[in-house]
Amino acid sequence: MSEEISEVIAEGKFDNPFYHAASQGTVTPFGRGYEALDSRTSILNEIMLELKNPNIFMIGVHGMGGVGKTTLVKELAWKAENDGSFSSVVMATITDSPDVKKIQGQIVDALDMRFNKEMIEGRAIQLRKRITKEKSILVILDDIWGRLELEEVGIPCGDDHKGCKLVVISEDLNVLNREMGTQKELT
Repeated sequence: MSEEISEVIAEGKFDNPFYHAASQGTVTPFGRGYEALDSRTSILNEIMLELKNPNIFMIGVHGMGGVGKTTLVKELAWKAENDGSFSSVVMATITDSPDVKKIQGQIVDALDMRFNKEMIEGRAIQLRKRITKEKSILVILDDIWGRLELEEVGIPCGDDHKGCKLVVISEDLNVLNREMGTQKELT
């Protein structure tokens, strides 16, 4: 078989090979690897606009797995932090079997704080106090599969802290609007 391959290569004429030029997508600065496609840019702009609405505190982003929801919200986090929209931006990955301590830990690490409580309830109280100290904070909850009790985690929202905005990401629209009570859903 290797002899046949060698013969085919020897007989082939590769003076002018055909190739496709690389796509000319726009890449945002600083090499973050985010490709600014028109569809992503419009959704990103719509999310940023909704986050400025004082009556909206929880936005849902949904779509099939692998379409780039996480990439989109990572860019949202970068943009929100760097354009001064929020004093702090934190992100936690939830998954299909949420571990409240792990979720709390991700948020606490992003806020550069430490817990001095071991129990979930005590940690939630500490986290809530820390979040309410922020004038404006964006909390992104990625890959959510079902209802997550924000109070149990320690995330104040709505009337509890008007400066706390949430973006919740799921493949399931019902999880967003029925389970989490998002006020606006984007695809």
